[in-house]
Amino acid sequence: MKPTTVFSALAAFLAGVHAQSVEAPIPGYGVQDFSWEVETTPGGDKVVLNGTIQEVYNELLKINPHYDGDFAEYAAKNELARRDNLASSLNKRNDVKCNNYQQAIRRRIEEGIRYLHSVPGQPTNGPGPGNCGRVSCSYNSAIWWCNDNTSPKTLPGFYNIAQGAQVVINQCDPTGVYVSGEENHADKWRAVVRYNVC
Repeated sequence: MKPTTVFSALAAFLAGVHAQSVEAPIPGYGVQDFSWEVETTPGGDKVVLNGTIQEVYNELLKINPHYDGDFAEYAAKNELARRDNLASSLNKRNDVKCNNYQQAIRRRIEEGIRYLHSVPGQPTNGPGPGNCGRVSCSYNSAIWWCNDNTSPKTLPGFYNIAQGAQVVINQCDPTGVYVSGEENHADKWRAVVRYNVC
């Protein structure tokens, strides 16, 4: 089922190792838990939830079973904006490495990409180098965002991470069942697509 969730919040990476023993996507890198500040109803109270976007979405549905309906109009507007931006933003390429990790299920990565496109706000990842956060994971198929800067890194939007994962799919195996790889950016951050237990 295509998620239509929308989060009206900024998100930030928190210091500390993920409570579950999540293996870093790159040997020698650290793992930080991802925290999301999200509205439970349009214009309503905000809560801070931890985990991947899928885990946060499931928690939001427990808090507000009508979450999807409450945010449907915003989701539709965001989807149109995403489509407008997608074609132009994927023309610019960075360094892409393919098949350098255990393979993830391509379809599950595409679902994570759709989720990430629905999240407004600017993600911030704590200082590195070698600092990673798992932003999406389902059926052992994960999207990671890693910061190799010595200071925190803020991106214009979650769509940047989603687009990085899409570039990996497009350049590494756009029609296959499985895919893995990373897109490395000149400003020292990367999107990683790979197998990860979840």
